[in-house]
Amino acid sequence: MSNFSILFIQKLVPSVSLNKINSIYLLKHLENVCEHIFQENKYNIRKSLRIRFSNILLKKKEKKKRKIMNCTMTIKGNNKIFQQVYQYIDKAIVLLPELGPNGILRLLYALLKIKNFERSKRKKIIILKYIEYYLLRSSVNDGMLNFWKYVTMNDSVLFFKMFVMNDYFSYDLLNTLMNKIINNIKHLVSSDIVLFLSAYHTYKKKIKFKRYKKKEIFLNDNSLNILYKEIINNFNLTNKEICNFITFYSLYGKSISLNEKIVIYFKVVKHIEKNVLIYSPEQIKNLIISLFRIQNFTFNNSFNENINKLNNKTFDSEIFKKLFILYNNRNIDVKIEDELNLLNQSLKNNYYDYDSLENIIFNIKNNISNLKNRNQIKYINLLMKLLDIYRNENKVHISLQKRFNDFMLRQILSESLSFFNLKYKFLPWNLRRIVLKHQLSNDSKIWSYKYELKA
Repeated sequence: MSNFSILFIQKLVPSVSLNKINSIYLLKHLENVCEHIFQENKYNIRKSLRIRFSNILLKKKEKKKRKIMNCTMTIKGNNKIFQQVYQYIDKAIVLLPELGPNGILRLLYALLKIKNFERSKRKKIIILKYIEYYLLRSSVNDGMLNFWKYVTMNDSVLFFKMFVMNDYFSYDLLNTLMNKIINNIKHLVSSDIVLFLSAYHTYKKKIKFKRYKKKEIFLNDNSLNILYKEIINNFNLTNKEICNFITFYSLYGKSISLNEKIVIYFKVVKHIEKNVLIYSPEQIKNLIISLFRIQNFTFNNSFNENINKLNNKTFDSEIFKKLFILYNNRNIDVKIEDELNLLNQSLKNNYYDYDSLENIIFNIKNNISNLKNRNQIKYINLLMKLLDIYRNENKVHISLQKRFNDFMLRQILSESLSFFNLKYKFLPWNLRRIVLKHQLSNDSKIWSYKYELKA
């Protein structure tokens, strides 16, 4: 748990010190306190204590002292705040029938706000288990206040997401929610389906790291196919929702039939081409990587004849050129590792257009010192791969600018290697091996000047 100042605690304690309170005002107070805790820890900048000793053993002792001092100074205030929070959460649990679906969702959202700042997780798990018991057993037997009579399909999607975000993976609860969503899919809007699919993806990512898991929910191929059809038929989505859907489909869309893959691919590409100007650089980058994945499992070499028979269309790289042009024009905040990842994905998927990749290559070259050693070596290997492709006319069609592109790639490669020669007095073997490989490959024209290894 992060440390709170004494003034911060004194301000918050009176706001939750009411003895008699209504369920509506109880939720308001609880949300305000959890939001204050979240904002305080998000924006509070804490200065690290000065490390006085250079010896490793003395550093360890200093760290232990620092931890003990922090715990003794702030544990009383932290406990006081969270005792008040959990006291009012206990009152809200008693009033669960009065809260209704919206009130329980607000309670789960308040728990989500303080998830990263609490020290012990037992209290939170007990609260979530009690909510599960109320949803699955207690409310079903209640004839007057049956919870499931007042739950809409949007509420069930939000319940699924809130339980997943709070790291509560009960098989019975999530399975009942998922079955209700799939059985009543006609009452869902396409944005609700995308929200459910993104929550399912986070569930799969989180439960992967659990060491012991007894049961795990999963969507079968038939259910995924129905969800995809509902989204494609009603494509009224925002740009963020479209990016989330394409990312999900690129990861889980391999199992459907070939005809459906082709229909989904061309509809997605048409929709992106119509609204290509609304996407941010980060969304464009995710779209490019996801479309590369979709291209791999849709336009496989073994299915090329069937594709031509079905649609009389072949894969065209025009959509990638448009996306790369937009990405290069709008990308102001350059992140070098993301640029390297994008370059790697492009060359992996046989996309070698120099005009599209030129800005990315120069951005990495100009900031190569900010990369780690393994990523620097990776970048040079990618440059060598691209240069080999442009020199081999049989593998890929090269435009009239082949000589210019070849010369530019040679120049970039030589300048990148000169950086290592300035950095190291004696080149490490992993870098020396790369340079030797190209010096011995009968490509003497690759170097714009003589590059000497320092032995």
